[in-house]
Amino acid sequence: MGEMQLAWRRTGRLIGAALLLGVLCMVGALTALRAAAQTPDADAAAIPDDPTIAPDPHQSADNNVSFPTDI
Repeated sequence: MGEMQLAWRRTGRLIGAALLLGVLCMVGALTALRAAAQTPDADAAAIPDDPTIAPDPHQSADNNVSFPTDI
C-alpha cells in the first residue's frame, strides 16, 4: 500500500467514527427528549398558584406609585 492509500484509510476511519459519534449523540438526545415528553408529571417543577394567600401589602404595586408634585 502506498502512503496515500494509508492516509485515505485513516481519513475514512476518522469520518466513520465522527458519523457514528454523531448518530449516537442524536439517538441519546432524542431518547431523553422523548422520555421527558412522556412523563406524566412533567410540570412538577412549576410552583402552584395559591389564590387563598393574600399578597403582602408592603410589597404591593400600589404602594410604589408616585405622582409628580409640580402639576
